[in-house]
Amino acid sequence: MAEPLPDFVSRRRPQWEELSKLLEAQRSGSLKLLDLYVLDRLYRRASSDLARAQAFYPGTDAHRFLNQLCSTAYGAIYQPPRDRLAGLKDFYLRGFPCALREETRFLAASTALFSLGLLVGAAVVLFEPHGAELLVPAPLREAVAAKQMWTDSLLSVMPPGVAASHILTNNLTVTIATFAFGAAFGLGTAWLLLSNGVHLGSVVALCAREGMGYSLLSFVAAHGPVELSVIVISGAAGLMVGHALIEPGERTRAAFVKERSIKAVKLVVGCAPFLALIGVIEGYVSPGDLFPTPLKIALGLALGGLFWAYLCFAGREGHLLSRRGSGPG
Repeated sequence: MAEPLPDFVSRRRPQWEELSKLLEAQRSGSLKLLDLYVLDRLYRRASSDLARAQAFYPGTDAHRFLNQLCSTAYGAIYQPPRDRLAGLKDFYLRGFPCALREETRFLAASTALFSLGLLVGAAVVLFEPHGAELLVPAPLREAVAAKQMWTDSLLSVMPPGVAASHILTNNLTVTIATFAFGAAFGLGTAWLLLSNGVHLGSVVALCAREGMGYSLLSFVAAHGPVELSVIVISGAAGLMVGHALIEPGERTRAAFVKERSIKAVKLVVGCAPFLALIGVIEGYVSPGDLFPTPLKIALGLALGGLFWAYLCFAGREGHLLSRRGSGPG
């Protein structure tokens, strides 16, 4: 025997209203990833309520309301695939920079680890007599001792296009490894950030001590700011995964890790075109003397400034509007 209609409506109304609010958030673009699971669950329960209303309360306001609610939810959940080009454009205009700005604590932690490595590497070489032998590979030490930049022969060994392709592959490997090693509870990512920082810091310190600092600056100036930025962003993505494994909160570890991994992958994928650009610059502009050092420095500062201006401000207006739209009233 069916319960009285007022009792049925009173008992189920809170979940119907919650589903309506989530659908409104979906339309305004403020729906969060976690809300998708709730939206799906509430839609299934509302569909069950619709079936019950069709059987026991046909033609009532409750039946008509549920029919409209479920139709709206079905259209929102099972909407046709979006235009891929439009989706890609939205990802880079809003999704990627907004996702990074929401993870500033992990970006700060990644930057701190890499910077610590830089300081340790530089300090060991500058203050320990045999520090360079411990941290700097022998071929690099020999080149610095001979007052030769080991990068000068890059263009004579391979064409710029091949060099750019090789550099891009290497940069992608480092970026993906820094992110993927976050699966070791973040320890692998932390180690890679520290070790890369130590390596760079030791090489910089050795070149500076041996009077090769300007030559090194000439090579790294054009591509360095963006390349190092991508390393710390991939490090932030790896630390996000590691943190999710260690501290899942009230949710199951598997569900939380999946959710955080999806967002972390966005950060890594978002860096891909910038890595390609830097690979081209590192292959064509950075080596040799074709481009004067002041021009390389200016180019590196400009690219680094534009990159971080994009990350800090792109999509900010739309992001704020979405957050306002999801607020009270």
